[in-house]
Amino acid sequence: MLNKVLHNHAAAYIKLPFEKQQEIINDLLALFYGGRQELASRLTQLKEQSHSDEEIFEILKKETNWDFWLKASEMLELENITELISTPSKFQKHRDELLNLITDHNGLKKIFEIQEQLAVYNLRTVFDIDLEGKKREESKELTKGLVYVTKETIAMEFGCNKRTLSKWFKIHFGDQFSRKDRKITINEYLQIFEAFFLSEDENLDLNNDLDKYLKRLKKGTSFSKSDLAELCSSDLKTQKQNLKKIAFYSSINKFPYSILNELAHKMGYELEF
Repeated sequence: MLNKVLHNHAAAYIKLPFEKQQEIINDLLALFYGGRQELASRLTQLKEQSHSDEEIFEILKKETNWDFWLKASEMLELENITELISTPSKFQKHRDELLNLITDHNGLKKIFEIQEQLAVYNLRTVFDIDLEGKKREESKELTKGLVYVTKETIAMEFGCNKRTLSKWFKIHFGDQFSRKDRKITINEYLQIFEAFFLSEDENLDLNNDLDKYLKRLKKGTSFSKSDLAELCSSDLKTQKQNLKKIAFYSSINKFPYSILNELAHKMGYELEF
């Protein structure tokens, strides 16, 4: 997910001519300081204070909180939604380290204020994608190539192989993802994650249900028939008898949470996670 954008951005930036790279850095600093004149004025002020180029660079790094954003970006190299769910606890674990890397609180606030401008500028200059005047659907179409998910990465996230994942797709989505070389957009991936990780009556809500999701992740992202039997205080023989009328039961040996929850209901049990 986000890590793909970061990697794609780095790869595209490196391919640019050195002069273009320097131009981008100057433009981003101009956005931060409020314009080209403001940036020039700040640089002139620093030079008049007899700072060397190295000292000026260090001051600019402090004012833009360079080390903080570098560390934060490392922690935000997310492969999937399960890592996103775990991110708040990861940030909490490194809270003191991150706070110590904030060298200018006003500069930090300024970055948040201009984040949309920075994103639009990077899309235009690094990826040659201009979103100005574009409608929401047009913007999604232009940027979908930056973030996509493969069946392999989804299978890894849910602790199964592609063959099992294909069976889950068939159960939930019919033939929508049947083509072998099918790349999955970020919106489709979100739909898939919700279909597998949530029960039928739930919607993904990281603000209000994060603790519940963390508890669920501790149990796992895929479950066996033995897991189902244990959760239902039953055994495999009884389970098979109770679920034999469910068409897909005999064809898969691993389930995501949503299917596990459905089968548990058929067994007369309510899952507690």
